[in-house]
Amino acid sequence: MRLRPFLPAMVACAIASPALLARPEQGLEAWVRFGGPASLESVRAIVASEVPGDATLQSLSVDDGMLRVDGRLGLDRGSRWSTLGAEIAPDGVEAGADMSAARVLRIRLASAVARPLRVRIKGSDREIGNAGCYPVVVQMVTAAPADYLMPLSAFRSPGWCGTSAPSIEQTLHAVQRVEVTANDEPAGGVSFSVGRIDFLADDGGEPEPGPRQARQREEPPVAIAAAPASRPAPAGRRRAAAAGPSASAPATPRRVTCEFSVRYQLMLCY
Repeated sequence: MRLRPFLPAMVACAIASPALLARPEQGLEAWVRFGGPASLESVRAIVASEVPGDATLQSLSVDDGMLRVDGRLGLDRGSRWSTLGAEIAPDGVEAGADMSAARVLRIRLASAVARPLRVRIKGSDREIGNAGCYPVVVQMVTAAPADYLMPLSAFRSPGWCGTSAPSIEQTLHAVQRVEVTANDEPAGGVSFSVGRIDFLADDGGEPEPGPRQARQREEPPVAIAAAPASRPAPAGRRRAAAAGPSASAPATPRRVTCEFSVRYQLMLCY
């Protein structure tokens, strides 16, 4: 279901970690890195739905180096859309850092239930931010924590924003926050985690979008997200995994493929 342009988000202050600014040209490691709860200040919760009550936040916490978002999404009260997630800013870094030298966003993600998460790069214009018109991709995420290597060229403003919406090139000149949200489906309990975030120059080379990326994709997201993990989890850790995503398992870097999705009217990466 398509997210409506304006999201009157109920924003709650929460906790985030000290962060290091990643300057791609200097090769520094982390733009955001999550630490202990006592030092966290730079995350804001996003809880919104067309009809109040269809999105609820239970908790924001930091566990094993990842910010964890727990709550519930539904359309039971009559909403056509609902969203739950967080905006993440680098702590202790000047707002509006220039990331225009970056070519790849590396972000660690996991979800208790395989699902699509929207990852958005935001600037300082509140009107554009409230309208949902900063560049975004939809990333399919599974339970195993992984570092997703997303080509920044895949980030695009939604088509309904019109020609006045900022491009990713414009947005990267003054990055304020990275937003990660779960939207609409699948309904029910939501538990996902966000770990370290880096803006990288990717000297190894970023593949340019080709015919494969340009194709329109209509497959249901569950079919895409259900690809088996490369190695099954040991039996002794299954109960821990059921409680929610964690960073304790090694995160495998995953260079994603992105294609235009008819379902989302956005680039879908998997």
